[in-house]
Amino acid sequence: MKRLLALALFAFTTINVNAQEISEDQWILIQKKTADWCSLCGSWGWNFKNDLLEDFEGENVVFWMVHFSSNNDLDTPTAKAISNNFGSAPQPSFFIENDNQNVTSGTAAEKRDLINIFVETFSGNPPQAGVGSVAVFDGEKITTTSRVKFLQELAGGDYWLASYLVDDELISFQAAQSSSAVHENILMHSFHGTNYFGENVITGAVAANEEFTIDGELDFSGQTNIPDYSDGYSIVTVLWARVAGEYTPVNLNRQPITAIVSTNDVLSNVDISAFHLGAGQVNLNITSDEKINNANISLFNINGQTVASQQHVQINSGENQILLEGQDLTIGTYVVVVESAIGSRSIKISVR
Repeated sequence: MKRLLALALFAFTTINVNAQEISEDQWILIQKKTADWCSLCGSWGWNFKNDLLEDFEGENVVFWMVHFSSNNDLDTPTAKAISNNFGSAPQPSFFIENDNQNVTSGTAAEKRDLINIFVETFSGNPPQAGVGSVAVFDGEKITTTSRVKFLQELAGGDYWLASYLVDDELISFQAAQSSSAVHENILMHSFHGTNYFGENVITGAVAANEEFTIDGELDFSGQTNIPDYSDGYSIVTVLWARVAGEYTPVNLNRQPITAIVSTNDVLSNVDISAFHLGAGQVNLNITSDEKINNANISLFNINGQTVASQQHVQINSGENQILLEGQDLTIGTYVVVVESAIGSRSIKISVR
């Protein structure tokens, strides 16, 4: 798990269980089993992944990348557990739910067409259940309340509900790409500890319109480098059916994380982008609606290390250019923290 930068406390609120958006559409789960050291994953597997991302943008499809092994800590315990659920498939492998599509470099075009036909056909089916979550980030932890509503009467089954943290975009090494490859939709963590497939909501017959709710949490308090999990991350909620020890998705949903903030504590009017100048230099483009005196700016890498900082910076209203220097500054994903007497802001950025 990423080490995270401590921020000022945010205001707390109560999650309204009725606010969960339950989708009554059938969603499809596509999974890529991959590894950052795998050259095939970064060559034809990378191109095939990009084709599917393009095909299903805006559709009722969750396409996540499951790193069963990694040199850069992308193989979290949750990712390994999901990967083990596939069996012993090689990498890269592409699955519709748990079914290996046996894609190769020579069959990629044909398999792309078949996957599109499958998704078009089965996403129109009436779902057995709908799921949804409310996920709230308060500056130190993310809490989730997830709900399933069974839409049909089912004679029996063993059903589990889980929520997962997904990193929408992460810049990190990929063999056959570069050290600054853009990894999309990386499966990170379960919100249920070592219960990687969540909690059992019912075993046996279930009536139409029965509902169940479970809570989950990822607590980062006491750690350093806490990025803004309400920006650049998603929550994926999955209803699994367990049969003979294997978990198969029944339905799922993808939703954003809501930030609970106090406007007195957070500089919500500050936006930051960045680009790499080479030679260990990064230029921050900081836009603010108001003048901020005596601000401290820190840049952290994804491992939680401070790689650059500037103290006592004046940020003027409008656009500002701030140059940061450090020997470890390269293209990649970082967290920028701006702190001042009137508040603080933590923003995840991609330096390119």
